[in-house]
Amino acid sequence: MHEPLSLVIVPVDGSPAADAATQHAALLTELLKARLQLVHVMPLNPAELSDVPANRLAEADRDRSQRLEAAQAAFAHARRLVPEALQPSLKEVTLEEESFVRHPARTIIEHARSQPGCLLVIGARHLSDFAKFMEGSVSNEVVHKVGCPITIVHPEATASGELMDSVLLPIDGSRHSNRAAALAGELARRAGATVELLYCRPADTPQPSSEERDESEQIFEQARQHLGEVPAGIATRMLVGEDYAVAITDFAHGLPGNPVIVMGRRGLGALHEKLVGSVSHRVIDLAHCPVTVMV
Repeated sequence: MHEPLSLVIVPVDGSPAADAATQHAALLTELLKARLQLVHVMPLNPAELSDVPANRLAEADRDRSQRLEAAQAAFAHARRLVPEALQPSLKEVTLEEESFVRHPARTIIEHARSQPGCLLVIGARHLSDFAKFMEGSVSNEVVHKVGCPITIVHPEATASGELMDSVLLPIDGSRHSNRAAALAGELARRAGATVELLYCRPADTPQPSSEERDESEQIFEQARQHLGEVPAGIATRMLVGEDYAVAITDFAHGLPGNPVIVMGRRGLGALHEKLVGSVSHRVIDLAHCPVTVMV
């Protein structure tokens, strides 16, 4: 990590995905000894046809008043999911879009970029590629552009807001993987969780040669160095499969309790990912547990 994480930001809107993200954000806030910030993106709606925008006072704008009420309702709902110990330092931030074209992802990205030492936690639905194209996906766009560590939480991960039993760390020896290892080690130590080091190799290939085994052992050892001490234990796993994302998420889904995945991401743009593929992006789409990616 470039700098210690001191702020956890979670967008809220009252949806099941945002609720799951809020609960997990609260857990991460406690583990990292950070501050928690709830944000709500308030759309800028067009004025009513009978109004003259130049003559309208903000305090007399009924549309805006309703949107502010919706923001306060979203904050009140999210607050109920946050433990009492975090309530005194909890901050609420209303972000207002600046154009009539809705673009909440851009607003969230700009805000996160202005906050040093932040981890962004965002809720997401399991959308198909076609649905993402037709409806758009806020979480998908934020992952590609935000630049800071980001955790994606799907609605079915609600239970993980209470615990973190194991941290799964897919590794490949890259600097992104090493940065992910540093965060994985910190979370594991503070949660009393185990770490599972996951190294993938293609299916239907001959048994690895001694040179290949030496390479994987070097990558495992490199990851251990970036992890640091993990009192609950570190296990090494060799996963085999043609689709590494499926192998990783199948392993995660087979674990008891509440695992989380922490992994590096190469920082490819959306178009590049469509052309060459991205394991981290596929893991985000497939996983039922929270997934944190480090660029």
